[in-house]
Amino acid sequence: MNTRRPFSKRKIIILSTVILFIGLVISMGYQAMEPFRHLRITIYNQSDYDLSNISARVSSGIDSSNTNKEGKIYTLKKGVPSGEQVKFAPQLRLSGEGSIYLEFTDSRGETYNKTVCGYTEYLSGNSYVTVTNETITVKEECM
Repeated sequence: MNTRRPFSKRKIIILSTVILFIGLVISMGYQAMEPFRHLRITIYNQSDYDLSNISARVSSGIDSSNTNKEGKIYTLKKGVPSGEQVKFAPQLRLSGEGSIYLEFTDSRGETYNKTVCGYTEYLSGNSYVTVTNETITVKEECM
């Protein structure tokens, strides 16, 4: 007759601690790498109006007059309804340094153009755009 228990309480506590520690290390590593990932823009639409015709545009000192080049404009295929949010990674290309602008239209027909990344060399980081009835605020974390 086998009376040996497969796992003791001590082994379970040690194993749980090791798993928790590994998860913590992985989580911290992920957070440390966050700013170096491809640029992501999050739009929080807290206004009473739906947003459409959303596009992100690269502007650099070299070719800021020609924004029709491939990789200089990214158009989001869907809009952002009132009270919703959307996060997207615009597929843009940049040589050297530049800025990223976000353009969109609300359901009243008003068009807005905001700088979401005032200076970038690598198209990495995050930008958070909050749209209300009165203002549009941007929090930049670009690199």
